[in-house]
Amino acid sequence: MSAITRPSGREDGFNGRDEPARPAPVAAPHSSWRFHDRYDLWVDWLQREHHAWAPYQNVLHRTFRSREETLLQAERFISRGEFPMQRGAKGMAGAAPVTLLRNRREALLAAFREAEGDGVTLIREVQFPIGEYALSVKVTCERIAGEVRATFASAANPLRSLGGRPVKLTRLIEHPYDVLGRAEGTLELLDRGVRLGGDLSEFAGSVTVTGVPYLHATVAVPRGLLKKPLLYRYEVMEPAADPPV
Repeated sequence: MSAITRPSGREDGFNGRDEPARPAPVAAPHSSWRFHDRYDLWVDWLQREHHAWAPYQNVLHRTFRSREETLLQAERFISRGEFPMQRGAKGMAGAAPVTLLRNRREALLAAFREAEGDGVTLIREVQFPIGEYALSVKVTCERIAGEVRATFASAANPLRSLGGRPVKLTRLIEHPYDVLGRAEGTLELLDRGVRLGGDLSEFAGSVTVTGVPYLHATVAVPRGLLKKPLLYRYEVMEPAADPPV
């Protein structure tokens, strides 16, 4: 893998004396690095294959903002008892209505209420056999971080959340995405730049950094009025399982 050479002062957006960059202190989570939990309701048809259930067709996928609302909507959907299924040749238009009798709806609803997941990412999951098929009803939870835009010198700089983590760097020019080099290593955030293994990139405090905390961040360095910016795209190689709030 080719190493990225240290950029010149003009291209990397650094303007000042050529002093050695110093490691910046580890940054505490900034108030702008907000997370929210996204809840998803998945309803799918399964088909038996080799003594196990395999995905067959999707029936429903909806997203909600709260656990309570997701479970309520799941129970309402089950209570209606209508689960369309595409039959026949692949790509055939239309779906055949599959309606469960009342006792089957009540049995599925009871099974769903008793179902358990890991309580973190999988809230509930039930697989309910119906003849040669089965209905899968699942509620999942995923923690989502919002995108942050800040200057490099700002405490809200999302690049700070990647400090000390294994990171891969792609240095490129946007459109037509001319990749100039790549690097990997543990990211060390400095007062006026970033060190990644043997690669050192220095940035002016005013350059823009856009990214999702704990996942990725891109530093955009202007190259003149009519030129596309030079991008330093940092992506964490091992996302944190439970990032700070």
